[in-house]
Formats: sequence, structure tokens, C-alpha cells
Amino acid sequence: MEDLKWTKTAPAKTAWQEMPFGPGIYKCYLTGGLPKNVVWPAELKALKKGDLIYVGRATNLRSRARHHDVQTSKSTFRRSLAAILGLQAQWHGRSAHPRLTDKDEELLSAWMVSNLGTSFSLVADADRVAALEDEMRAELRPPFNRDGLTPEQLYVSAATTEANRNALREKG
Repeated sequence: MEDLKWTKTAPAKTAWQEMPFGPGIYKCYLTGGLPKNVVWPAELKALKKGDLIYVGRATNLRSRARHHDVQTSKSTFRRSLAAILGLQAQWHGRSAHPRLTDKDEELLSAWMVSNLGTSFSLVADADRVAALEDEMRAELRPPFNRDGLTPEQLYVSAATTEANRNALREKG
């Protein structure tokens, strides 16, 4: 991996507001804890405070950050968090991706503000962003990147797929 210059990890919402308009990579960390009612299988590596849980890329960091901050239908990461947190996905509109009810969107956003931290790095060569993200995901294997390389990633992927399937069933 290239020698990237990372910002200090800041609360997710703060970091997203500070992201510049430009290409880069971002990392999300668990800075709080999962709610007590979350079912995280005992055989998987426990998620604890300080763990890297997601790596993402963007051709425009500021624009990408908005997707994580607003609506579940526009963010795979938000959909995965919603599934693991047990929020009930409900189908709205004609999107290919379910989004949460307004109340659950607010709950998820509040949880993210309280329990996630983010750092980012600008990448001067926009053509390198995808390759850098791929390298980081392969090396670091964050559980909410649904690459299927670890049991944790497989679990998050399966839980998200099931939540999406249930949302489609509820639509009728």
C-alpha cells in the first residue's frame, strides 16, 4: 500500500463534514459499542471499541460521505449496519435497495454519530483509488466490507441479504 496520510479519527459526522471534494479512501471504526440486543455470533471475532469495521473509496469524498449520512438506500454500509443492529428494513419507492422507515433512519443515524469514528486520506492520483481500496480491504479485512474473505464478512453479508429479502417480502 502507498504511504497515505490519514486524518485523525473523528466522530463520523464530524469527519464527513470535514472531507474535501476530491478522491480518497476512508476508514470507519467502532468507537462505541454494539447495543446489548445485537446478535453477533459467539464463534465470530467479537467487535470491540477501536476496531476497524469498514474501508471505502470515493472519487469525491464529500459527496460519498453524504450517502452514509442520509439514507440507507444509498449506502451499502448503512444497510449492513441496519441489518446487524436489527432495524426493520421497509421497502419504499422504486429503488433497487430497501431503505428504512424515517424513525429507523433517525435511530441508525444517531447510533452512527455516537459509535463510529472516521478517518480519511486524499489520494492525488484518482486512478489509484480503487486499487488502494482493494489492497486495504484484502489486507485489513474489515467485517462490514462484504468481500466474503472472513467469517465476519460472510455473516454481515448474509444478515444484510436476509434483511433486504424481508423488506422485499413486506412490500408484497
